[in-house]
Amino acid sequence: MKNYEFLPERNYVRQAPEIVNGRWSLTKQESNILLLLLGAIQKDDEDFKDYIFRIEDLEHRTKTKINSNQLRLTVKSLMSRVLEVPTEKGYKLFNWFSYFEYSEGIMTCSFDRRLKPYLLDLKQFVLADSRHLLDMKSEYSRRIYLLLKEYAKFGTRTFNVKELQDILQVPESYKERYNKFKEAVLLKAEADLNKFSDLEVKLSEKKLGRKVVEITYSIKKNDNDLKAFIETIRELYANEALYYNKEGRLLKCSEKGLLYYADDVFEWLDKKTAQKVWGWLHENRDKLLCFQQGLFDPI
Repeated sequence: MKNYEFLPERNYVRQAPEIVNGRWSLTKQESNILLLLLGAIQKDDEDFKDYIFRIEDLEHRTKTKINSNQLRLTVKSLMSRVLEVPTEKGYKLFNWFSYFEYSEGIMTCSFDRRLKPYLLDLKQFVLADSRHLLDMKSEYSRRIYLLLKEYAKFGTRTFNVKELQDILQVPESYKERYNKFKEAVLLKAEADLNKFSDLEVKLSEKKLGRKVVEITYSIKKNDNDLKAFIETIRELYANEALYYNKEGRLLKCSEKGLLYYADDVFEWLDKKTAQKVWGWLHENRDKLLCFQQGLFDPI
């Protein structure tokens, strides 16, 4: 099975901005499967693989129980879901997956090959921790998180209400009654992001007469997210250059999350010093050498 890869314990997913801003909608279970399979794609992959996962893997990662018949219905529905990517002169329509096979508790699947430009060898991307997303109960909250994550460096993102409803593919009842859309989607996303993610957001509205025509989310980093930040460095950028201090010493992080100077005089940072340095790195993440590829600066 050298051409196959069982669902890994990898938490980070990358998607091109075109997908994040595309028009699509999934159920919670469909979204769970998609997130975990996106996490199986490695940043250096040049082609899609056939990915294999067990039902027990899916249950473990999503903290839900699912039987084989439920899984069959979910992947059958997922195969029919359409992803619409707007272009300058029109649009492109994709299916997320081209193939699913189930046998004795094990599922094999393949992404549609035409999604390669949006999931492989990405120069610009939106990176998300699937643990943040899986904790959110609303699929709309997950979508809005990705839309805001893309603009986190700018501090705000404004949406035309109709355009956002179109991106999220909300039902007609939400389009007809803004208050219902606000309660079920916008305010729910605000609460979910502030509770579960690395972002802290606040919603505001702009009216034309009595009608709300634009909504804006202010965006800033969640100060409680230092632990997730450290895990990001440890998992994705172990032993890579982080920063040169004032003395010109190169700082790196080990696979175990320990900071050290990697120069002529190798030196581990003691626990007290490391805590202060981690805090500074978190506050100044946009300056880190490892992030020049777009981790927190995807634009």
